[in-house]
Amino acid sequence: MSTTPSSPGILHRYNARLVAFEHTRHGCSPSNTLFFIGGLGEGLLTTPYIQSLSAALPPSYTLVEILLSSAYSGWGTSSISQDVDEMAQCVSYFQSLRPNGKMVLMGNSTGCQDVLGYCSFEGSRPPVHGAILQAPVSDREASQFIYSREDYEANNKLARRWVEEGRGDDVLPNHVSLQTLGTRCTAKRWLSLASPGPEHAGEDDMFSSDLDSGRFQSTFGVVGRRGVALMILYSGNDEFVPATVDKAGLVARMEKAFVDAGGQLSKGSGILPGASHTVREEGNVREELHRRVIEFLGDIERGTIGNT
Repeated sequence: MSTTPSSPGILHRYNARLVAFEHTRHGCSPSNTLFFIGGLGEGLLTTPYIQSLSAALPPSYTLVEILLSSAYSGWGTSSISQDVDEMAQCVSYFQSLRPNGKMVLMGNSTGCQDVLGYCSFEGSRPPVHGAILQAPVSDREASQFIYSREDYEANNKLARRWVEEGRGDDVLPNHVSLQTLGTRCTAKRWLSLASPGPEHAGEDDMFSSDLDSGRFQSTFGVVGRRGVALMILYSGNDEFVPATVDKAGLVARMEKAFVDAGGQLSKGSGILPGASHTVREEGNVREELHRRVIEFLGDIERGTIGNT
């Protein structure tokens, strides 16, 4: 199913200045909600598979795209923590509309950091029943496709100095991110995404292949202990993952941290063969994405997996 220029739906205002778009389908009266959060630079209807996924969902589910302050070009002056706070407001709003419904979060790319942060960060937020991470890749490792090693290190050095000088919220010079990524970026957000060594302490650095088991336990393990069901859909042909990364091995380590903590893992979790970063491919590849998501949502609705 090809992406079309328009999509029927309802635009909800979930706080004074932010909205969420609920895709609607004729004859459906959904009681459950699948929330979607896109990656860096994305916004409403920009992820290639969003409309076909909405059309494929069972009638008991509706797909809601959350528009965050970090959408489009806003990511450079935002943070995962801010995203999580705004997501909580949106989930709370829809829980008031469907108090007995299932609530599931799905992220693509950096949206996966948002979903994992929502389910693992400290603090009180409206509970959700499940989480889907589609293309959970490392921004730090993906930087090699955009920056030379020399430029990357120079940008890290500049951002570190600005943070040390108390200028973490100041926007870095244009050559750092505007001319390469199309967005102005603060020193703090740069360090969160770039997560330079040796500590690799960036808030966004959740999926790098060199993270130790302790780091995965502090995120995936927490989600497992909280009873949120999980499915990882790692794109098999992700163009932002270095060839040196063992995708299957990396996914297995994430899943182990989750399961060892008592988490309930979807049987559809794993590699999505033939898929690019945003699953641009139509046909069998995208249909497999739909199938796995629908199966996971059905398990959650039946109460066979996740919080009940």
